[in-house]
This record gives sequence, structure tokens and C-alpha cells, in this order.
Amino acid sequence: MRKYIVTLFILFLYVTIYSQSYQFETKITGLGGVTCFEFLSPDNVIINQKVGLCRIFSLNNTLISNFWYFGDSVNTGGECGLIGVCLDPSYSSNHYIYFYYIHNNGNYRVVRLTNNNNLGTSPFIVFNEPAITSTIHVGGNLHFGRDGKLYVSIGENGIGSNSQSLTTFKGKILRINSNGTIPTDNPYYDDGNPYTGNDDRIWALGLRNSYDFTFSPINDSLYATENSAGSPDEVNYIMKGKNYGWPICQGYCNPYNPLYRQPLDTITGSGVTNYAPTGIIIYTGSVMPELYGRMIYGGYGIGPIQGIMKATLGNPPYYDTVLSHTIINALRPVITIKQGPDGYIYLSVYSGTIYKMVYNTSGINNNNAPVNFSLSQNYPNPFNPTTKIKYEIPKSEFVTLKIYNVLGSEIAELVNEYKQTGSYEVEWDASNFPSGVFFYELLAGPFKVRKKMVLVK
Repeated sequence: MRKYIVTLFILFLYVTIYSQSYQFETKITGLGGVTCFEFLSPDNVIINQKVGLCRIFSLNNTLISNFWYFGDSVNTGGECGLIGVCLDPSYSSNHYIYFYYIHNNGNYRVVRLTNNNNLGTSPFIVFNEPAITSTIHVGGNLHFGRDGKLYVSIGENGIGSNSQSLTTFKGKILRINSNGTIPTDNPYYDDGNPYTGNDDRIWALGLRNSYDFTFSPINDSLYATENSAGSPDEVNYIMKGKNYGWPICQGYCNPYNPLYRQPLDTITGSGVTNYAPTGIIIYTGSVMPELYGRMIYGGYGIGPIQGIMKATLGNPPYYDTVLSHTIINALRPVITIKQGPDGYIYLSVYSGTIYKMVYNTSGINNNNAPVNFSLSQNYPNPFNPTTKIKYEIPKSEFVTLKIYNVLGSEIAELVNEYKQTGSYEVEWDASNFPSGVFFYELLAGPFKVRKKMVLVK
């Protein structure tokens, strides 16, 4: 009996976790051009706006302060602007905050400010490099690794050859000390001077436009999103000194070339409209246990795949493979994803809103997407000669909907394609079939159900 009860509990837990869907509470809104944010405390966040304004808000949408105004010195053209923000590992004692932006003289710049009663003070330039040649592919962000070093991702500025060159910082992930000096254990360190020989700051190369990256709290592995030229986009497992192939390879190198590290995962697009992956985290909170250890990332694009992606990682303890990925909500265009101090996931969209992701308890999420797989009874039933069939899928899956006769033979296929989260209706015309009993079966990922219908002529 005890074994039976335990089995039922496990089954209940599985069904509960599997059927979870998510909706979004608006926490901060009314801003424009939000490029990123970071938690300063459980209740307050610091927010960058593309135009150069950096502000501190509480999560009840109250402005705390205008922390710093970069607008008099920031280039806001194209993809430029006030782009990245992160806190010093010792923020609680030194109150240092780092910002990445494009200066109006064209320079790439990282500056450190000290938070003094919610106002920026004592600016210190950490990184200042000329110069953009266009206003595209300057994107990136900055984060500290567990090693205490500052990592910065910078696009190739629209010139693919930059990504393969060891003499430029463009198209790379860089690793520097918090004061701008260069660690001697960097993979391409030669003389400590980035302007002679190699650019000693390079940690990884061969990247086109890595919008954001994250260090896993589980094992400190580094994962980066990558906006490709067409299809597919990439997520990369970043390793010291590795080359990720751009512009020689996009997606998986074909034929395989051992000189280049293959993507961790790819996201297909149309080649014109694509996923454009942006913010990324490895979730380690306790409030959503079904997401623990999963890679969560968002997309900016309007391609055939849209929304917040959940990827299951494999090959522990490195977690350098993706076993599967699926859309868990269609929210877009997501820019930044953070795990809050409360263990919930917070997201920002460029239009100027920060959301908190919570469980959906109403049965319908904020974009009217279903929360469970379902197959409705056809209507009308009995029918002659046409009938309609409705079904719902709470997450993107490959879907088939087939018709069978009483002998179990397949006689029609109504759906056979990848479907986004949503509610669907199809019609079956049985003009060429005799009266009788038929069955229709829906298969969507792990969900499978069959129902009966009657044709009467």
C-alpha cells in the first residue's frame, strides 16, 4: 500500500509540474527603449534605457532616482546606446556598478560608477576602444565570472573578418580585470599590450553578435546567445580560447571542421525573420522546481519560432549539450532575463516593461494560450459530410492529427507539422467515405488521445 501511495504521489507531482504554464505580472512599466536591468536589492532594480538614461525603480513601479545620465555622451544610432549593466562581486561593500555603452565619439566604453545613496558618483573608465565603423553588431553585455574577472561580449560590427582576427576585440568575448588590466592567463595573452601582437583580452572568438551571456550558478559554465545572419540562430557553450566559426560557419559546420566549436543549440528561422536570441539564464531557484537547472532564454525576433525557450541540458557535470528545447510562453520581444532574489524569473521587453513570471492559476495565460493539451469532441457529431475538430497545445510541439476507420487503418491525415502554442481547429470532409464509426487521434509530443465520431449519410 505504501508503495502504491508513493507511486500515486510521484505521478501527481509529474502531472502537476508538467502541466504548469506561466503568466506575467507587470512590475515596472511606462519606460521606453529598455536594454537591460539588474537587481540592486530584493525590491529595487537599476534599469538602462537606450537613450542613455539609467534609473533605479522599485518593483512597485516607483522611481527611486535618476542614477546617471549618459545621454550627453552616448551614441544612440542603430543598435548603439546604453547597452549593458552588472554589479561588482563585492557590490555590498564597494557599491561598484559597471556599464557598457557606445560613446558618441564612436568608442566602445565600459565605465564604473559608485552607488552613493542611489546616485552615480566617481566615474572610472575601465575599457575605452575605438571605434565603431557602423551602428550594427555592437551588441553585448558584461558579467563577472566566479573567478572575479569581468567578461564583455562585443559584436563584429558588421565585418565578419573581425571575428577571426586576433588583433581586434570585435566579434569576441573578452576577459579583463575589474580595473581594465589584462589577466596573464588569458588564452591569447602574449605581451600584455592589446595593440601589439594579439589582443590579449580575448577569451573566445568567432562570434557574430552575442547579445547576452550567463555563468551557470551550478558549475560556472558560460553560455551565450548568438544572433546569426540568417537561419539558424545559436546558443553557444563558451570555452577558453575556442573559435565559434563565424563567418566560416553558421549553425553547425558542414562539413564538420575541428577548428571550430559547434553550437550548443540552434533555433531555426525563415532566413528573413528569425528568433534573435537575447537574454539568458540558468535557473536555480526553488519556487519553480520544474525549471531547476534548465537554460531559459528569450528572443527578439518575429520568426517562425517565438517566445521564451526552456532548454534541458545534458552531459553532467559540464552540461555542454542540449537534450531538448521548447517554448514555454509566447512573450516577445524579450531583451533581458534575470533570476530575482526571490527565486522568480523577471524579464524585460524593449518597449519598456519589466515582468515577473509566475504560475498561471486561471487556466489561460496572458496571451490566451491554453495551459493543457486537449482534444475536443468533434462537432457536429454525428455529421454529414463535414465536421470540425478543435485541439489545444500549451507549448510548441510537432503535431499530427489522423483519422482511422474501425479496422484501425489510417484513412486521412489532417495535421502533420510543428505547431506553436495555441488553439486550433481543422475540418474533415468525409464526402468520399461511407457512413460509419471513425476515430480521430491527436499526437503532440508526449500527449496522445483518440476519440470516436459517427458519419451518418
